[in-house]
Amino acid sequence: MPKINKASIKIDDLNMVSATQAKNKFGDLLHQVCYEKNPVLIEKNGRPMAVILDIDLYQELKRGKNSSID
Repeated sequence: MPKINKASIKIDDLNMVSATQAKNKFGDLLHQVCYEKNPVLIEKNGRPMAVILDIDLYQELKRGKNSSID
């Protein structure tokens, strides 16, 4: 999977896993997110529920949100 452009994260571009898979493979997902810089979408009953992303991307998105409010 290609690296996600920090400026435009699209749900369709994310690696999707079920909540059960996320629970059973959390260490692998954490590695994918932190070291490969690939956010992961977690689904439950076929519905998107959460996204796991690395701290740098989270902080960048948070800064962008705060600056657009000002």
